[in-house]
Amino acid sequence: MADHDHDHDHANCDHDHDHDHDHGSGPDVATVVEDLGPCKKLLKVEVSSGDVKKEIETRLNHLRKNVHLKGFRRGKAPRSRVEKLYGEQVREDARSHLLRQGYLKALTESIGETRILGEGTIEAVNFSPEQGLKFEVTVHTRPEVALEEEQYKGIEVEVPAIRIEDGDVAGAIDDLRRSRGELGPVDAADAVVEGEDVLTCDVEVWLADEYETWAQAQEGGEATELKPLNTEHDLQVRLPLDRLGGYRVEDLVDSLTGLKRGEWGEVETELAPDYEVVEGRGEPAMLRVQVKSIQRIALPELDDEFAQQVGSDSVKDLQREVREQLQEQRDRLRQREVEEKALAALLGKVGEFELPADLVDKEVESAERRRMFELRIREGKSESEAEEAVREQADLIRADTERSVRYFFLLDEVARREEIEVGERDIQARIARLAAARGQSPAAILDELQRHDVIGQMHQEIMDEKARGFLREHARLVETD
Repeated sequence: MADHDHDHDHANCDHDHDHDHDHGSGPDVATVVEDLGPCKKLLKVEVSSGDVKKEIETRLNHLRKNVHLKGFRRGKAPRSRVEKLYGEQVREDARSHLLRQGYLKALTESIGETRILGEGTIEAVNFSPEQGLKFEVTVHTRPEVALEEEQYKGIEVEVPAIRIEDGDVAGAIDDLRRSRGELGPVDAADAVVEGEDVLTCDVEVWLADEYETWAQAQEGGEATELKPLNTEHDLQVRLPLDRLGGYRVEDLVDSLTGLKRGEWGEVETELAPDYEVVEGRGEPAMLRVQVKSIQRIALPELDDEFAQQVGSDSVKDLQREVREQLQEQRDRLRQREVEEKALAALLGKVGEFELPADLVDKEVESAERRRMFELRIREGKSESEAEEAVREQADLIRADTERSVRYFFLLDEVARREEIEVGERDIQARIARLAAARGQSPAAILDELQRHDVIGQMHQEIMDEKARGFLREHARLVETD
């Protein structure tokens, strides 16, 4: 609000400029709806000058009755005086109120509140007592999903039978032993590399075509001046990961398994576009690898003492508990599998439907950023490599995103039809689980969620889970071997 040099007493002026009175059912609005594309509409809204003048007049009269100006008893100040002092603010309050009321009424009458996605964008606002109020609203709407009850209840889903074999239990216990094992050197002269060893290696980096020529010369005992493009020493290799220093190599474990210390192996790769040696950038290469040292995890003995260290009374109890844990894990995996297959089957029944293009584009951008992060951080690719990979995967990323968005609207429609709701108890239970997992208080978790404004996102996630659970519970499972 702009500053005004009015001759009145603020200290004795006990009024509120913004009177949000409900004057009847709100202003009458005239709305024209235009399609802007799939699930996107433009509303052109008008409120008559009569309604605008009525709103301003009502607010001025209310203010005149309640304002206390110096020199006048309450309610006795001349209307002209009140209008001179507060007219501009009253008109601004009336504008804001009519804009909000007109916006809500236009959406409700023209489209329906349940079909609106998010908040609309209000633009091109024109307001005056003489011309009335005119504005435009761009809104996104939910897709039209033709869904019948018989389509989403009783969906047939094939799933493999869950069987926990003795070998599964033994493997899980070996993983537990490995987590408590100690890494130590393997010194035996005849020791060979195994699939989970930690190695120290020297590496020669060759351009692929030069390496082939060099190898042929070596076999024939011929002299050659060819040399590696680069040489690196004491690179750490943790099998079975496909990483050799800064190089990503497929099936590295197969190439090195069986080698003794001092022996050479070879693996193919492709050098990064920003590789330190310019001649090799983006080129196919051969890595010649010499094993310098081998380290291996020594597993603790599987006995009652070990079982007690990990929280069981005996080996027998440990085996039983691990079997139960594997059963729970596979049950959870099956639940997710049933949900995914039921959703895919449901989408097949319903068929593809139009999606909000802006929403899809926004989700695609997010998916591409996530993929870039995975390639950079988890797979160790350079920025240029990650960007190129994302460009190559663009069609696949978009297709996956569109399917996910369709799943979202299918689940939303199921939840609406079955009156599935998320209550305060659901939110509190989720917060309590997060607090327990992080070792924090529920109040601290709630404060963090509120600061990051993600309570709404949590609400939607729980709704999604409930709708998925509904599909799973009403699916007809067919077990296969």
